[in-house]
Amino acid sequence: MSTEALQAPSLDTRDLARAYKPSEGAKQGQLTSWPAVREFLYAGNATFTLRSLKTGMRYTYKIRVKKEDLDTPDPTYFVNLLRGPDNTKDFAYMGVLRNTGQFNITSASRMTRGAPAVKALLWFLGAMQGERAVLTGQLEVWHEGKCGRCGRLLTVPESVMRGIGPECAGKKAQ
Repeated sequence: MSTEALQAPSLDTRDLARAYKPSEGAKQGQLTSWPAVREFLYAGNATFTLRSLKTGMRYTYKIRVKKEDLDTPDPTYFVNLLRGPDNTKDFAYMGVLRNTGQFNITSASRMTRGAPAVKALLWFLGAMQGERAVLTGQLEVWHEGKCGRCGRLLTVPESVMRGIGPECAGKKAQ
């Protein structure tokens, strides 16, 4: 077998960019509806960023549930906040979240209710509960490109938009 048969043809990156250009207004990784946000948040393994369009501030949170609690009726989610430059290890424990939207600071929490990141999370959870129209002009919610349930890289366009992979889409933590 010749070596040439094993070599892939060279690709012009400009052709690739044109082929995979998102449609007008679409933003990869942005959750734009409350049902999508809720599904992603309570999937059991969510890392997401809240970005205020008013102030420009952004906070990245991890919300995890123990695997054995994932399919129980009322699991406890552990909330952590990114507090340093390493977005894989620099997370600090904030408190616990119930799927009712109730967030509680515990004795192990590393911050108080007055901390800006806690205030932002509480405001966001309140907006989500009331499904206020803040996703259209005040707030952006972004996922990291990994499934909110299993953590695998999302590659299917519909899954990227949703934040949940096709195999995990039918499974709910709530």
